[in-house]
Amino acid sequence: MLLYRMRFLVLAAGTMVTVALILTLAAGVAVAGPGGRQPTTGWQDDFAGNKIDNNRWVIASGRAPGYIPNYHVGYYQANHVSVGGGYLAMLLTQENSPVDSGYGVVSRGALIYTKNTYGYGTYEWRMRMSSTATSPVDEGYPTSGSVSAGFIYVNNSQTEIDFEFSGTDLDAVYLVNWLNPNPSRDPTEDNETYSSVQPFDSTSVFHTYKFVWQKGKISYYLDGLLKAVHKTDVPSAPAYFMINHWGTDSGNWGGTATVGTSRYFYVDWVRYTPQ
Repeated sequence: MLLYRMRFLVLAAGTMVTVALILTLAAGVAVAGPGGRQPTTGWQDDFAGNKIDNNRWVIASGRAPGYIPNYHVGYYQANHVSVGGGYLAMLLTQENSPVDSGYGVVSRGALIYTKNTYGYGTYEWRMRMSSTATSPVDEGYPTSGSVSAGFIYVNNSQTEIDFEFSGTDLDAVYLVNWLNPNPSRDPTEDNETYSSVQPFDSTSVFHTYKFVWQKGKISYYLDGLLKAVHKTDVPSAPAYFMINHWGTDSGNWGGTATVGTSRYFYVDWVRYTPQ
């Protein structure tokens, strides 16, 4: 089983919670520290063919964030990850079902992450965030109860840098970074810097999301336009490239569940260019 630890940071406005994971695979390989080979050359994945490149990516399975006892539980499922037509697709479903000793909502989403860690450089995703569109070119709409993200992460947010969409803010995208100085403890709000771009339609069309990570600075771009520069809470530890789509049933980050409505998160390509 995939074990996880999650943290929720609820901002004063009550609208945003950033989630970080510590992942441990069934095979016993921990995705919790700056391990893994750190390539010095760049790469791009166009998601060609009909399956994930297993030399680069791991498809997660097991528990996902958002657990509320007797009320909500989430899972990452390998069969919710697919590749076709040059796109990565990640499916999210939600259903009413027993949860612990109660009756609530079960969310089933998807997560992939790289086998290697990467350091300073340029990170890019061409993404269409969570919506009901059943293909990358179909019309669709966003719904409550969903989070989709392209991000990097390692070791309890020793490094974490995110582009995130939340079902509570359907016309916004969040630009977030964390530096946890003591990974043996969960980070606090003092370890986070964030910006938001709003209005921004991340769900009906593809956009290019890019950040340039340098020592002491992270520059965030949307479709080539600089949107924010963060100079606080800038991490330095190499981290894993990650893409995930998961469900919530909360009044805060992600929003309340939309049961019975399938949602899809599409990625055209991802690219890493070392500094």
